[in-house]
Amino acid sequence: MSSTERICGTFAPVPTPIGRDGAFDADAFGRHLRWLAESGLDGAVVLGSNGEFPSFALEERRRVAAAAAAARGGLKMVLGVGSCAVGEAVEMVGEAARHGYDAVLCPPPFYFRRPSTRGLVAFFGRVLDASRVPVLAYHIPQLTGVPISDELLDLIGDHPLLAGVKDSSGDPSELNRLVARCRGRSFLIGSDRLVLAAHQAGGSGSITAAASVVPGLVAEAARSAQAQEALLGIRNLLEEFGLQAAVKALLRHRGFGEYGSRPPLMGLEGEPGRSADLVRRFEELSPG
Repeated sequence: MSSTERICGTFAPVPTPIGRDGAFDADAFGRHLRWLAESGLDGAVVLGSNGEFPSFALEERRRVAAAAAAARGGLKMVLGVGSCAVGEAVEMVGEAARHGYDAVLCPPPFYFRRPSTRGLVAFFGRVLDASRVPVLAYHIPQLTGVPISDELLDLIGDHPLLAGVKDSSGDPSELNRLVARCRGRSFLIGSDRLVLAAHQAGGSGSITAAASVVPGLVAEAARSAQAQEALLGIRNLLEEFGLQAAVKALLRHRGFGEYGSRPPLMGLEGEPGRSADLVRRFEELSPG
């Protein structure tokens, strides 16, 4: 994918499967990615927020990136390169190019509160200059505490490797601000609640949690108010049980793998009653 080509379509930000031994399970990853490809999904994001990237050491993230690329099938692939250490982010953009990823997703450094715009421009500049694939800036201020501001985009927006923005704020006003800033570039919505709104506003696609379990419904929601309403019901259910924990519990129920958790995050694997309730209610809502 060239730096000028828009990143389009429906992507799943896939969880990173952890086996009973606490290690990354490459086989489970492959099974899930193949199922997503067979479901007609456009692509997958590896080691994003739903992939719990801060839970994995750099060497583990290298292995995850390689395993996902090997199992991609026909999926477009985006690699999360998030880190507070700019050197680690740069190493991960190198992994993306090495394994044939189509783009990378880069949040701002999330430990440092109120960093200067000058510092953020220098951080993103190092990543962009090092990358050989397009870079999506990741706007998720509720987790990072650092927004992708207009000022920041003004200062880095002419870089040829800046592909656009993923907006996971969940805020319709931020959707409107950022989709306007991304004219001619890629704007991907990160909220299941706003898939249709982003499409209608001129966005190029979505990267939303529910796509890991109902990929067809998320794709349809970009075109149908009825599907968007059904997707809202699924998203509300997932959030009721804990978004990431619920997605992993559903993948575990489908037999893809164990999908355990690493502290401090906790899943539903130790709560069989709640897991069974989630599965029952999900199957009542799910289109298939």
